[in-house]
Amino acid sequence: MTTGGVRPPGRRHLRTFTSLSAAGLGEALLPTLALVALVRVAGTEATGQVVFAQSLANLWFLLCDPCLENAAQRFVPLEQARGGRGAALFLRLLRLDAGIGLAATVLALAAVFGARLAGLTSEGFALTLALSAVGRGAMAPYGTAFAGFALADRLTLSGIVRVLGALLSVALSFAGLLTGGPLLYLAGQAAAALLAAAGFCLLAGRVVARALGMPTGSPPLPAGLLRFTFPATAGTTIAGISDSGILAVAGLVGGPPLVTILKIAMAPGRFYANLAIPVAAMLYPRLARAVAAGAGAAVMRRDVARVTRLMTVGGVATAAVAVPALVPVVALVYGPAQAAAGAVAAPLLCAACVRGAACWSNVLPMALGRSGWRLSYLGAEAALLVATLLAAGWAAPGAQATARLFAWGTLALAVLGTGFWILSARHLLRRAPDRAPSRPAPADARVPAPRP
Repeated sequence: MTTGGVRPPGRRHLRTFTSLSAAGLGEALLPTLALVALVRVAGTEATGQVVFAQSLANLWFLLCDPCLENAAQRFVPLEQARGGRGAALFLRLLRLDAGIGLAATVLALAAVFGARLAGLTSEGFALTLALSAVGRGAMAPYGTAFAGFALADRLTLSGIVRVLGALLSVALSFAGLLTGGPLLYLAGQAAAALLAAAGFCLLAGRVVARALGMPTGSPPLPAGLLRFTFPATAGTTIAGISDSGILAVAGLVGGPPLVTILKIAMAPGRFYANLAIPVAAMLYPRLARAVAAGAGAAVMRRDVARVTRLMTVGGVATAAVAVPALVPVVALVYGPAQAAAGAVAAPLLCAACVRGAACWSNVLPMALGRSGWRLSYLGAEAALLVATLLAAGWAAPGAQATARLFAWGTLALAVLGTGFWILSARHLLRRAPDRAPSRPAPADARVPAPRP
C-alpha cells in the first residue's frame, strides 16, 4: 500500500530509469574526463579552439537535422495501429535520417575546404573544423535509432549500448590526445562516433522488428508528418542554441578563454540534465500511446504532475548537496587556474535543476501534436539566452566576469520558463483526445507481419 500522492515506480520502470540515467551520466562524465585531459594537456587556448570548432559543427548539424526521432515516436504507433507497418515506417525514417546526415557532412566539409582556399581560416583550424564535422555527422541518425528502442520498449538495452559507445569514444579520444594532441583527439572521437552509430542503428532496427513485426514494403509518409516535423525540428534546433550556440557566441564575445570557462561550468548542469532526460524519454512513448489510444487528459495530467513532484524534490536535493562543493571540486579536477569556473557552475547547475521540474515540456506538446508551442517557447528562450550573453559581455568585460553574469541571468530565465510551462500544462491537456483515432475498415486493413 502506498502513501502520499506519488506512486512509487514499478520495478521494471525503475530498472529502465536506472539504465537510462547511468547511460546519461556516462555520456556526460566520460566526455568530461576527456575534456579534463584536454585542458591539462593542451591548455586553455587550444581547448577553447577545439570547443569552438565543435560548437560550430553542432550548430551546422542542428540546422540540417530533421529530428525524425520526434516524428517516429508519434507516427510509428499510429501506423502500426492502422496497418501493422510501423516497423517499415521506422526503418524508412532511420534511413532518411542517415542519408540527410551524410549529405550535411559532405556540405560541411566542402564549406571548410572552400573557406581554407579563400584564406578565411588557418590550416590548423580548418582541419579542426573538418574533424569536428565528421564526428558530429556520424551521430546524425542517433536520435532516430534511440526512438526505435523507445518504440520497442527496450530503453534499458539502449542505455547499455550508449554507455559502451561513450566508453569507446573516451578511449579513442584519450589515445589520440596522448599520441598526437588535439587533432588526433578529435579524430579518435570521430572514429568512435562512426562505430557507435553503426552498431546503435543496426540494433535499433532489430529490436523494432521484433516488437512490431518484420518490416514489409515501404509505406508512404503519413499525412501530417511533414507538418509535424518542421516545428519539432525547428524547436530542437533552437534548443541546441542553449549549449552549442552559446559556446559559439561566446567564442565571438570573449574568445577561447570564455569558451573554456563556460564549457567547464556547464558540465555539472549537464550531469543533472542527463538525469532528467531519461524521465522525458520514458514519458514520451507513454504519452504518445495514450494519445493513440484516446486515453484522455486524466492519465496524462497524472503523469505530468507525478514527474513534476519527483523532479522538484530531486532538484532541490541535488542543489543543496552539490553547489557548496563546486568551487573546490572544479579547482581540484581542472587545476587552480580554472577555479573561477566553479563559481560560474553553481548558478548554471541550479538552472538545470529548475528546468528539470518541467522536463516533460520537451515531450508533452509533441505527443499532443502541438509542437508549435515548444517551438515558440524555445525560440524566445534562445533569443533571451543570446541576449543575456551579449549583455553580460558588454556590462562585465573579461571572461570570468562575463561568465558569472551570464550564469545568473540563465538561472533567472530558467525560473521564469519553468513557471510558464507549469501554468501552461492545463491549457495543453485540454486538447488531449478522449477517444482513439479511427482505424481503417477491415477490408482495407493490412495483416501485421509475423514476428520473428
